Formats: sequence, structure tokens, C-alpha cells
Amino acid sequence: MLRRPLSHKCLLTTLCLLLLPQLLLAWNVEELQMNAASSRDQVLSYQARLLQQQAQVRQQNAAFLPQLDLYYSESKLRDETVYEYDQTHRRGIRLSWNLFNGFTDYYQRLGASQRSEMRQLQVRQLQHQLQQQVTRTCLDLSTQQRNLEVSRRAVELYDQEWHNAQTQFEVGLITRNDVLKIEVERENARLQQNSAEIQLQNLLTLLRQQSGVEQLTLNNLDLNAFAVLPTLDEIQLPQLDHNPELLALQSLIDAAASDHRALRGRWLPKADLSSDLYRSDEVQEEGDEQIKTQLTLSMNLFEGGATRARQQEAYQFLQQCRYDYRERAQQLRVELSNRQRELALARNNLQVAAISLEQARENLRITRLAFEQGLTTSAEVLDAIFVHTRAERNVISARSDIFAATLDIRLLTGDYATYAVQ
Repeated sequence: MLRRPLSHKCLLTTLCLLLLPQLLLAWNVEELQMNAASSRDQVLSYQARLLQQQAQVRQQNAAFLPQLDLYYSESKLRDETVYEYDQTHRRGIRLSWNLFNGFTDYYQRLGASQRSEMRQLQVRQLQHQLQQQVTRTCLDLSTQQRNLEVSRRAVELYDQEWHNAQTQFEVGLITRNDVLKIEVERENARLQQNSAEIQLQNLLTLLRQQSGVEQLTLNNLDLNAFAVLPTLDEIQLPQLDHNPELLALQSLIDAAASDHRALRGRWLPKADLSSDLYRSDEVQEEGDEQIKTQLTLSMNLFEGGATRARQQEAYQFLQQCRYDYRERAQQLRVELSNRQRELALARNNLQVAAISLEQARENLRITRLAFEQGLTTSAEVLDAIFVHTRAERNVISARSDIFAATLDIRLLTGDYATYAVQ
């Protein structure tokens, strides 16, 4: 009497130990998004570009600091009145500082900072796109799983009707032709079930590649994020103010404007200050150093038209960036408007599909009862099963369209999260 509870406890403990690793290793959609957005090689490549641009910003900051050099020089002077060279050795330390450069350094540093911001927005844009890919593949997996369940239920219905038809044929209520019709449709349903299983495995392989999780299986994949339809409050982001692609293009426009302003500084004078502490062989006294301080003002008067040509090139590039921004913004606005209409259509289709499913269920129930009583033919039963299966697939398709339109709206409005790159 005491062994039975003990055996139940041992069995329960064993099941818990077997299921615990799968529960702990379960991957949900958000975790797959984070893994794809933080560790994919494509993200790391964009992150490397960002670090390169940040290094360029530090290089531009060096223009505002003084420069310290240690130098040694040797000069030879040949005088025609003597037969020997006049050699002079000089060694010292030079401190130089650019005091004014026509605001060129300022705008160059500003442009480098704006390009760094653009690179950061491009990293964010790529992360959003990868999250969109992972989420859409998870949605396709969830949809395919539902379609597979529908295919399995259809096979079960055909099996039941085949057994019923076989029984009626044995007693002479129907002909062999009626049984063969059901058998053909049953085999066709099994083929659809096998095709759905293959597509499910293909989607799982694609998801492994997109998320970077090689140990992903159907058992440790959590798709409960698609169990409940998104509400209207979750997608009330009709504007493109947070779209990372448009923000990156705007940063590029700002950087191009800074580059254009930087070229204007070439028409202004330039001031440089330098101070040398050196020792020369010309000084005979031992240990005597000299200090030389020099302020230089310079201004370029003519450069063969190169400066004006560079300004025109920078201005045309600025105009090109503005045109690209306006064109892309218009395209995204149209795309956002289309996705919103598709979302409204999908919600209406879901309501219609739900009503059609209830009608198809009732029709299938009545037709099966009539067939069992010999009041109808097998063809009508097959039609009822086909209509019921199609109605179930229509509900699944409408739900998938709602999620797909919602995900597209989230991508356009920049509603995805931004993760740190590992």
C-alpha cells in the first residue's frame, strides 16, 4: 500500500527532470529578436562602421588642440668664396597651435559627429529589420502549425467518413464509387498534411539562420505571442517621426550641410601660432638655448578655381540628399497608409471568416447526419468537409494578415526595441 504513492512520486519527479531542461531552454519571440539584433554578423559589420566613424570624430577633435613636436635639422651652405661647406645643426621642441581656420575645423568636426549619428541610426534600422524578419518567420511558423492542425483534422474527418462509407457499402446502402471518392480525398488530405510538415521544417531552418540560435526546435520554441490578436492601442503610431531610415537620411543632410559650410572657411584668413625651444651650433656658449615665437597670418587668394568647384560639388551632394529624403519619405507614407488599410481589411475578413466557419461547422454536422441516414450522397459530404477546411484556413489566414500588417506598421514607425551589440 505504501509503494504505490512512492512510485507515483518517483514517476512525477522523473517527468519533471526530463521536462525541466526544455522549459528552461524555451525561446520566445522577444528573445529571438534580441539575439538576432545583437549578435548577427551583419549587425557587427554595421557596428564596426560606427566605431570607424567615431574614431574620425576623435581625429577631428585633435584640430582644436596644440601640437608638440621634437625635431632635429641639419643644413649645409656652400659659399663660392670658400672650399668648405658651412654646416649647421639644430635640435629642439616646437609647440604649434592653429588659432583660426575660418571655422573649417568646427564644421568638419560637426559633420563627423552627424555622420556618426547617421551610422548609429543605420545600426538601429538594421536591428529593426532583423527583428522584423525573425518575427515574420515566427508568424509563418505559427500559421503553418495551425494549418497543419487543420490538415490533421481533415484527415481524421476523411478517415471517419471512409469507415462509415465502408460500413454502408458492406450493407449495400451506397456504391463502391462513393467509397472511392472519399478514399481519394483522404489521400489528398494526407499529401497536404505531409507538405505542411515539410514547410514547417523549412521555416524552422530559416528561423535558426535568422536568429542565430542553432539549437532551436519546435519543442523549445514559444509562439504564444501570436495567441492573442493585437489591440488597436498597440498600433496607434501613425507617424514616421521615429523611423530610423528617415532619421539617418536627415543626419546625412545635416552632415552634408556642415561639409558645405566648412568649405567656406577657405575664403577666410588663417592664423597659426608656433613657439620653438632649440639649440643650434651657431650659438657658441654652452647650454644656451633660444626661444622663437611666431604668429603667422595667411590667406589664399587664388587656387585655380578648385575651392569653388569643391563648394559646388558639396552643394549638389546636399541637394541630392534632400531629394532622396523627400522621395523616401513619400514612399514610406504611402506604404504606411497601405498597411493601415490592409490591417482594417484583415480585421473585417476575420469577422466574416469567423461567421463562415460557424456556418461551415453546422453544414458539416447536418450533412454527416443526413449521410448516415442515407438521405444524401458522399459527394455532398466531401463538399461539406472541403468547405469546413477552407473556412478554418480562412480564419487562420485572416489572423496572420492582421499580425503581418501590424508588424509592418511597427517597422515603419520604428516601434521595435534597440539592443546593445554584443
